[in-house]
Amino acid sequence: MTSRLPRTLPATAAAALAVAVLAAGCAPSTSSSSNSTSKFKGDARSAAQAVEDLQAAAKDADYAKICTQLLAPSFAGRIGGSGRACQDAVENAVKDADSIDMTVQQVSVNGDTATARVKLETGKKDRTATFQLERDGNRWKIKSL
Repeated sequence: MTSRLPRTLPATAAAALAVAVLAAGCAPSTSSSSNSTSKFKGDARSAAQAVEDLQAAAKDADYAKICTQLLAPSFAGRIGGSGRACQDAVENAVKDADSIDMTVQQVSVNGDTATARVKLETGKKDRTATFQLERDGNRWKIKSL
């Protein structure tokens, strides 16, 4: 028996990871044209870098890194909550990706949480997604999309 929530979360992850992998595929992650963190400073830059790191890891098919280093443990658990491991769900999301480019437009930091507004360019109709992040030690991790 499959519940609705586990099916929805992988679909949400699929959209964001699809954005990440294909944006990274357009140019190296170190390129200034693909790196949208340079306009931020301090904690906002670090939070934006977490989104860029997601993009690079998806490009490299490093699903373990995505699940263990870039996603908050609670979010990684929800993504794999349908009975599949997080890595399997992320891999499927990346494989289902359409050609999309991603740019971090704005980051707001409030203590140990941050919100990043990310422009998703699909080639057809652009949209904006909101990533919620949390500080985990010295790193920012994505806790929801």
